[in-house]
Amino acid sequence: MSDITSFVVHLPGKPEHREELETRLLDVLERMSEEPDFINTYLHRAADDPDSLVLYETWACSAAHFRAHHLGRPYRQAYEAVLPQLLARERTIEFLTPVRTYERSALNASPAAARPS
Repeated sequence: MSDITSFVVHLPGKPEHREELETRLLDVLERMSEEPDFINTYLHRAADDPDSLVLYETWACSAAHFRAHHLGRPYRQAYEAVLPQLLARERTIEFLTPVRTYERSALNASPAAARPS
């Protein structure tokens, strides 16, 4: 499949479940990173809401294929079942359409520039 799918996932967590949400999510991310269609994911904590996690994901498949084949994978079932109790509001998934890519050349990047701040 030559399609590339990128999307942003917003997980507005409940304060009392911050640690459990992150732990369960990290388990899923470890497993999903082994999927053949997986390209990358970046996990962030919202700067204005430390209970909310935000993911940016890229997959080598269409959005339809991702929905049909990856969201229901067996390793996600326990996570998906408990997610409503961990969230203050429903999770949102925003699929993106690429416009243009900018990347720093590996030859021009300094070690400090490659580290997260």
